[in-house]
Amino acid sequence: RGARAALVALLLVLAGPARAHEFRAAVLQVDIDAGGAVELRLQLPDDAARPRLELPAGCELVRAEPTVRARCSPEGLRGALTLHELAPGLEVVAHLRRAGQPARAQLLQRGSPSLPLTPGLPELGAYLRLGVQHILGGPDHLLFVVGLALWVRGLAPLLATLTAFTAAHSVTLALAALGLLHLPQPPVEACIALSLVLLARAVVRGDLSQKTPWRFAGACGLLHGLGFAGALAEIGLPPDAVVGPLAAFNLGVELGQVAALVVVGLVARIVVGARRLAVAGRQ
Repeated sequence: RGARAALVALLLVLAGPARAHEFRAAVLQVDIDAGGAVELRLQLPDDAARPRLELPAGCELVRAEPTVRARCSPEGLRGALTLHELAPGLEVVAHLRRAGQPARAQLLQRGSPSLPLTPGLPELGAYLRLGVQHILGGPDHLLFVVGLALWVRGLAPLLATLTAFTAAHSVTLALAALGLLHLPQPPVEACIALSLVLLARAVVRGDLSQKTPWRFAGACGLLHGLGFAGALAEIGLPPDAVVGPLAAFNLGVELGQVAALVVVGLVARIVVGARRLAVAGRQ
């Protein structure tokens, strides 16, 4: 029990104050009409330097600020625009909407900064990666999953509890992303923070029932799904291809959870092994 309490305290110290984290994403919206007019809007995190935009050959800049506008020939529309001087670690979710074509999303970063203007299918890998980054990049959801692993005793109850959490947050994520459910983010984030505090208390003091932990996890999962939806709303979904990116983002969240649990399991084995060696050494 002492080791569990120490591990929870360490996680909370590393995470900072218990609160829902802010998910920040750079977003590039590119709209192309039937006549070849291009409009670009780039939204960056507050502390990110603005990259330099290069239009493809065959495109002429019409206006640079505040919204970039250009006119492209048919040849230009077969090229790609590029974001130069992207900050290390900064990733941009680019949404391309072209008249009469399916919307497409692509992830731009320093190593692959170009967005082809040709139509295509949404890049599901971008949403998969963002889902993983969201769960691993902030302390709230990650610590909740770790806390469940520390709280629930037994493999079968743990799997049932994690399944309830996953199912619940998948439902509210889908409802919110499809526009069927909406709640303001500040109270949602406050409730998520409260769920983390309650779970940490349960791990240390054992003051929540072990009989039905899946109920607690499911109820909290509904809140966490709304938190995921808030993050997804910031990067946006292609309006005519919602299901694929939504499923990819949710799958990324699940993969991040699995990765976190694997790390926690390895750490737990190391801690238990070290304690056994210490006890054996004293005998």
